[in-house]
Amino acid sequence: MKSEYLKYNLEELLEDKQFLDWILRKHKNNEWNQFIEDNPEFNSQVKKAREIISLLNDTNELLDEESVLEMWQNIDRFQQLQKQNTRKLYFRKAFTLAASIVLIVSLGTWGYFFINEKQNSYQFARVEAESQSKETRLVLSNGVEIALNKDNSTVAIGSNNKLTINNDTVIDLSQRSSEASGKIQMNEVVVPFGKKSELLLADGTKVWLNAGSRMAFPSAFTGKTREIFLEGEACFQVAKNINHPFHVKAGNLDLKVLGTHFNVSAYPVDASIETVLLEGSVAVSKPMAFGLGKNEVVLTPGQKASFMRELNEITVSDEPDVDIYIAWTYGWLKYNKESLWSVLRKVERYYNVEIQLPSNYPGDDEITGKLDLKESLDAMMVVLADASGFEYRINENNVYIEKKIRELQRR
Repeated sequence: MKSEYLKYNLEELLEDKQFLDWILRKHKNNEWNQFIEDNPEFNSQVKKAREIISLLNDTNELLDEESVLEMWQNIDRFQQLQKQNTRKLYFRKAFTLAASIVLIVSLGTWGYFFINEKQNSYQFARVEAESQSKETRLVLSNGVEIALNKDNSTVAIGSNNKLTINNDTVIDLSQRSSEASGKIQMNEVVVPFGKKSELLLADGTKVWLNAGSRMAFPSAFTGKTREIFLEGEACFQVAKNINHPFHVKAGNLDLKVLGTHFNVSAYPVDASIETVLLEGSVAVSKPMAFGLGKNEVVLTPGQKASFMRELNEITVSDEPDVDIYIAWTYGWLKYNKESLWSVLRKVERYYNVEIQLPSNYPGDDEITGKLDLKESLDAMMVVLADASGFEYRINENNVYIEKKIRELQRR
C-alpha cells in the first residue's frame, strides 16, 4: 500500500480509484485493513470518506458545477478565516458541517455516477450475441440492427439524413426514427475483432474504426457541439467548424477539437487511454473530484497524452514518429521498441484470435518492425517468431507460444 495516502486530503482520497475500489467493492480488503492497522491516524480520513460516499449514493439532488465551486470556495475561505479566531470555533464547526452536508447532498447524483465510473453519459446498446458476431453491425437509434458484410465496411451520412452503406445500400434515417422530437438520436457502429470500418459523418468528419471498437454518433449535429462516443480505437480527420467544436467522449476523457487529425486508443481492457495528435490541436480533459472543474492538457502535433486509469493521471510525451499510431488505417501494424506483449495483444484484435504464452515467458522483450495486416495469421506469426526468437503452433483460433529458442540482442 502506498505511504503517500497518509498525505492525501479528503478530496484526493475520494478521487483515488484504488481507494474507491476498496470502499465499494472490498478490493484488496486485507491490504487496506493492514495499512490502517499500521497507520491508525489514517482511520479518521477513512471514516469521513465513508460517510461522504454513503451520502453520495443515497441522494438525488444536483447543483450545477459553477454553484458547487462557489460553495466549496466559500467553505474554504470561511475555514481559513476562523483558524485566526478560536473564540468562534463552535460556530465554525457548525457552519462547515452544515455547508458540507448541503454540498454533499447537492452533489448526490453526480457523485453516484463518479463513484460508479459513469462519467460517460452514453450507454452503448446491447448487441445480441455481440461476442459471437463475426460481422460489423450498424445499430440504428430505434434499435434496428443491420449487418455490414465486409471486412472493411463503409458508412456515410448525407446532409439529406440518408445513410449509405458500402456505397450501395441507402437508408432514410428520418423515416426510421422512433424517438421523441428534439432528442438527439444516436446510432452505433459495432466492429468485431478481425474487422475495420470507415465512417463519413454528416459534418464531413472522417473516422476509421479499428478492430474490436464501437462508436455512437448522431444522424445530424444540431447543438452547439458535435459529440460522439468511443470504445476502442479510432482515427479522426475532423471537419473544421469554429462555432461547433467536436468532442470525443472516450472512457473518462473528453477530447475537444475544432478541426484536426488524431488517433485515440481507448479499449476498456487496456491500462491507459492514449491520444496521439498529427495535425491541429486537441484539448484532453478529465473531471476532477466533486466535479469542481477539470484537469486539461492541450496537445500540439507530435505529442501523445496517456491517461493511466489506475493512477487517474494524464501525462504528455513527445512522439517523433506519430505515423506508427495510424499505420493500421493503411493496413500495417508498426512498432518501435514496443513490448512483445503489447504487439501480440494488437495481433489478437486484428485477427480475432487468442494468443497464449507460458506464465514465465519474458513478454517485456522490446521489438521493432512492421507487419502487413493483409497477410495470413500464419505469415504474421512467422515474422514475429523470427523477430522474437520463439516457437509457436496454431490451433483454429488459438495461438500457443511454447518456448523461447533464443535471446534477443539488446540495443
